[in-house]
Amino acid sequence: MTKKKYEELRKNRFTERGERFKREKERIEKQKKALEQRKRCEAERRRIKAKLLEKEETAREAITNVRTAIEEAEDKTKVSLYVPEITQKINEMLTEAEKSFASADYDEAIKLSCEIKKLVEKARLEASRKAEEEKERRREEAKYFYCIIPLSKDMSFGNVGMNNSEVYTIPYRDVAAVVSDSPMKDYELAEDNTRGHEAVLRKVMEEHTVVPVEFGTTIKNERILRRLLMKAYNPARECLRLVDKKVELGVKAVLNEDIVFVDPEKREECVSDILASLKTIAKQAVTGDLFSDRLILNASFLVNKEDIDAFSEKVAQLQEKYPMLKLLYSGPWAPYNFVYIKIGAKGIEVTKR
Repeated sequence: MTKKKYEELRKNRFTERGERFKREKERIEKQKKALEQRKRCEAERRRIKAKLLEKEETAREAITNVRTAIEEAEDKTKVSLYVPEITQKINEMLTEAEKSFASADYDEAIKLSCEIKKLVEKARLEASRKAEEEKERRREEAKYFYCIIPLSKDMSFGNVGMNNSEVYTIPYRDVAAVVSDSPMKDYELAEDNTRGHEAVLRKVMEEHTVVPVEFGTTIKNERILRRLLMKAYNPARECLRLVDKKVELGVKAVLNEDIVFVDPEKREECVSDILASLKTIAKQAVTGDLFSDRLILNASFLVNKEDIDAFSEKVAQLQEKYPMLKLLYSGPWAPYNFVYIKIGAKGIEVTKR
């Protein structure tokens, strides 16, 4: 091989090697750029994901706060009662906000939550205004008085009163009068009226101890009622203590039509046995008038609520023991025969046994 040829080959090898190095360098540069691009993309992905998570959390918190605000407004100012149209709009918007959140449209969910919050505040203020107007109106309206219970706050039992009116409390210290708004009138002692009065007492008795008020008692206005509560406070509290968690149960013993008690002693012995048996469960017992020849016992018993089943079982046992009698068992009733409030010309009269 000639020297010229050798130099040419050597030059070509150097050229090829240089091109290989160049291509390798370019490849490495491309890889580096691709890696940097992937890192930037990953960083951007993480940033977007973090921002999305932040928005999701913000939207979730916004909806939670709105729900809490709605509940508080309902609890404190009864917005659904006083501003039902606004309440309906709030509920519709809350539904839309929850749908937006579920579809990951967090911006819309946040926007709706802000609008709802403003609407809730508007509803609260409007409801507070109307509630105050209602209170003012009620203060001057006559009250039908059902009973006194141990309670220190305002409470509604729903529209279960006379003429389907709302039954609610007027508190004084740690007791409350249970009333409904009513015209100032004399209530006829008719079945519909007495059933309505008794239905309210049964409703209230489900959760509270009651001291009943005489049927048909109406008070001219709330101001006078509060003065009566103040005067009756101590005796009412004593009555509530006496009948705490207790109810009245009635038992009448009637002779069957084909039975006649010829022996007065036997009759007295039978009555005494029934009374003694039932008194083992009852806390107190009182006997009433015998308004029929066949009626040999008319008694009322003060019984703990938890002992009602045991008392009922005892009545059933006595019925088996005395087949010649028909035991008429009734209740639970408000404890009229043990504690009682009557309001008349002489003021307030509280009776307890």
